Amino acid sequence: MKPVVPALKITSVQGFKTQRQDAIRTEFELLVAKQEKRLRNFIVKHFRDENAVEDVFQQTLIEAYCCWDSFRGDAQRATWLFGIALNIIRNTARRSPQYKFHFTSDEELELEQAEGSDPMQHCMKNEFSIKLESAIAKLPPDLKDTLLLVVQNGLSYQEAADKLGIPIGTVRSRISRSRSQLKSIYDLYMD
Repeated sequence: MKPVVPALKITSVQGFKTQRQDAIRTEFELLVAKQEKRLRNFIVKHFRDENAVEDVFQQTLIEAYCCWDSFRGDAQRATWLFGIALNIIRNTARRSPQYKFHFTSDEELELEQAEGSDPMQHCMKNEFSIKLESAIAKLPPDLKDTLLLVVQNGLSYQEAADKLGIPIGTVRSRISRSRSQLKSIYDLYMD
C-alpha cells in the first residue's frame, strides 16, 4: 500500500504571502505618512517645476515599495527613503535638458543686456584701436618691427633678437621706447 502524502495547502502559502504583503503595505504607509511633508520639501529644494516634484515624489514611493524587501537595515527606513529620492533626483537632472539648462523666455532675453553693450564704450574702444594702429604705423621702422615681433607675433625678447640679428638689450630698449611713445594714446583713451 502506498503511503498517503498529505496534499499541500497552497492557500496557506498564499495566505502567508498576503499577510506579508499586508504587513509591508502597512509599514510603508506609516513611513510615507510620517515622512511625506519632509520628502516633498526635500524634492522641492532640487526642482522648481511643480510637476517634476510630484513625478519624483511618486517615483520615489514606487521604487521604495518595490525594493522594500531589499532594505538591509544599515540605516533607518526614512534615511533609506531619502537616499532613493536623492538618486532619482540626480538621475532626473542628469537625463533631462530642462534641468541641465536654464531656459529663458524671449521677453527675458530682450530685457537682458549683453556684456560690453554700452555703445559709448564700444565707440571708445573702436576709436582707440584706430588711433593705436595709426600710432604704431608712425613709429620708426626699427621700433615698429621689434614691437610687432614681440607683441603681435608673441616672440620672446631672445627670439626677436635672434630674428633681427641684434643683442637682446637692444630689443628691450626698442620695446621700452615703443611703449613710452604709445603710452600717451593709451592714457588718453583708458582713463
